[in-house]
Amino acid sequence: MRNNKRGFTLIEIIATLVLIAVLSSIAVLFTGNVLTGYTTVKNNSSAALKAQMALNRISLELKDLNFLYSLTDNVSITYENQLGDNRTIKFAGSNIYISTLEDHLLLDGVSNFSLSAAYDNIYNIAANDVAYIDIGFTVSGVSSFSTRIFPRNRIVHP
Repeated sequence: MRNNKRGFTLIEIIATLVLIAVLSSIAVLFTGNVLTGYTTVKNNSSAALKAQMALNRISLELKDLNFLYSLTDNVSITYENQLGDNRTIKFAGSNIYISTLEDHLLLDGVSNFSLSAAYDNIYNIAANDVAYIDIGFTVSGVSSFSTRIFPRNRIVHP
């Protein structure tokens, strides 16, 4: 006589549940790593884009300056632009501001800021003129950004 019993044994059900649990935990870990990586890349690229835009704005401002009132290394620069407006670019706390009549936030989350100018007799006149302005900053958790700006006009040492 044949004994035909249909169904799964208890061992087969437990083995299937263990296999599903192992595969599920691997899938959860993989998905968690992917989401963490995506969030990190998104935040870093957003911060890098903001930093590059701020650096471009500062470069455009300083290329077209007409007169340099003051430059305090690593702190601020006060100047007159092509339109005759007085402006200041300054580093305070962890922010870079551009000031006209009031402060406007240009970039936040800055951990290091450098600002300096080099002077030389580049126009063969007795006065030392601004040869170039170096500006750089580090955005927290992202990277360092820097540029050298050569003013288009003759700028006399302040």
